[in-house]
Amino acid sequence: MKTKALFIACLLFFASQALAETLYITDRINATFRSGPGTQYSIIKGLPSGTSVQVIDRAKKWSRVTEEGGADGWVLTQWLVSKPTQGVLLNTLKVTHSALVKTHAKTQSELSKLQAENAQLKNQLATSDEAASSSETSYQQLKKKSANFLQLEEDYKETKHQLENLSKKADILNDRLSKKNMVWFLAGGGVLLVGFIIGSSSRKKKASYC
Repeated sequence: MKTKALFIACLLFFASQALAETLYITDRINATFRSGPGTQYSIIKGLPSGTSVQVIDRAKKWSRVTEEGGADGWVLTQWLVSKPTQGVLLNTLKVTHSALVKTHAKTQSELSKLQAENAQLKNQLATSDEAASSSETSYQQLKKKSANFLQLEEDYKETKHQLENLSKKADILNDRLSKKNMVWFLAGGGVLLVGFIIGSSSRKKKASYC
């Protein structure tokens, strides 16, 4: 029986919690939080303006509520409003503003970092462009020198070929000249021999005439 009663009490409690309405203590007041629905009941504590409470039972004059710390008590219904007070909204705005300021500062720091990285990348790109331009110039110069080298090599091969042909012609001419010299030498020797024979014959004839 006790277990059944406890179970029903739990169901009623959780049902009241599920149906509880969130309200707020009105502006410019520190509401008394009492142990019962009347001024004759003891004050548990004061609830500052903007405090949110869960309404368990709302009547015309007194409302039973649960405050943020979980305590159960009563407050005057006239002190409850459905929207957060200006003070609460202001505090919320202050918190939001502080978070936005921090986010903005973080974003600004990240932006400055990205700008620095961007400037560094631009410098690296400019350096790379200069290096590429220098490489292109060197390549063109090397290409030009290579073309000149290839032309010089072709000229050298042609000159060498011509020199070889001239050498062959010179060898042929030398061979011919040697042969002509030999013929000339032999012819000269023959002339001398014939002259000697003629001279000898003439002397013999003169001697016979004497």
